[in-house]
Amino acid sequence: MQASLDVFLPLPLTRCGPSYTCGMLSRDMAGPDLDVRILTPRSRAFSVRPAKVGQSLPPLARVVPYRWVKKTALDGFESRFVAAVKRRPQERRAAYIWPDASAGAIRALQNEGALVFREMINCCLAGAKPILDEGYARLGVAPRHTITDAMAQAEEEGLHAVDYIFCPNAMVEDLLERQGIPTKKLIPASYGWEPSRLAGSHRLLKPADGPTFVFVGTICVRKGCHLLLDYWASSGVKGRLVLAGAIEPLLAERCASLLARDDVVVLDYVKDIGALYRSADVFVFPTLEEGGPQVAYEACGCALPVLTTPMGVGRIVRHRKEGLVLDAYDRAGWIAALRELAEDDALRAAMAASARARATLFHWDQVAWRRKRQLIERLSGRAFAPDDALAEATP
Repeated sequence: MQASLDVFLPLPLTRCGPSYTCGMLSRDMAGPDLDVRILTPRSRAFSVRPAKVGQSLPPLARVVPYRWVKKTALDGFESRFVAAVKRRPQERRAAYIWPDASAGAIRALQNEGALVFREMINCCLAGAKPILDEGYARLGVAPRHTITDAMAQAEEEGLHAVDYIFCPNAMVEDLLERQGIPTKKLIPASYGWEPSRLAGSHRLLKPADGPTFVFVGTICVRKGCHLLLDYWASSGVKGRLVLAGAIEPLLAERCASLLARDDVVVLDYVKDIGALYRSADVFVFPTLEEGGPQVAYEACGCALPVLTTPMGVGRIVRHRKEGLVLDAYDRAGWIAALRELAEDDALRAAMAASARARATLFHWDQVAWRRKRQLIERLSGRAFAPDDALAEATP
């Protein structure tokens, strides 16, 4: 009998961010054995067939800026989703929460006989908040994030309510266990990458005098960019550091002199990310808090060694294989690592080869196949098979 999977996505379905990840997984999980349907406020220029898409906004509201219709889109969204699940055949019925729903909605889904899975696109709020609080405290400023104790408490109630939780890195699992979530609920998982998205031969940047280190993402405290700029300036590496992304105002102010260095290049949003990666020698990602960073998979897919933190490895980067993994606040270690990767061409080449080879295990179709197997095993009550691709993923 075909199983059903209804996906709760209270975000527009686009080719950016978490909704892109959700769409790619849904697309490649859908098939004769699993009927996948996404409920989203609206979908734009992104086909996920054979998965099906339902849009909560009426047609005219789908073409205006989302901020104008967000409240309309989300009013009654949970009730509509529960009703959609209720219409499914009662056997082998699953709901997939991206990324969050109220505990009340989760219990309503379970009352309809659905097994409820939850995706952790980042660390739990109760675990992330002290990490970010510390990051800002080290800069001597009040926290600039938006997480409140009430938000963390509401999320925790939902996490206790769901049946299973997909965890895209080992640190996500660890923080959930510290919050008292039973280990039996936690499913080790990964994200992936799309080779066609990075295909081409064009290079975004001209060659530099020395190796090019690239960071991609919001240039902010959460991603550890203030630390990276300090480590880079102190390393004395003869090369180039490229930061691609929007800058948090605090860092634009606090790190102005470091950002203005001749060997630091700041780019805005880069559409052709493959062209940027092809201009690089090393991907550098000193993040403080993450779920499963897509950029790590894409960097490995482009055969870049990765210098990152335990939060930034996802399930792909292993220490001294695909890159180097260091605590974000290990200043001496980071400075030494920047120098080592800049100076040792053979080491970079070996790590690049390992990254390219390991990335073949994380194409979206393979990631989705593993994710579907994990879902169907739990729907069927069968024994859980280990995921060989993730066996060595913890740094």
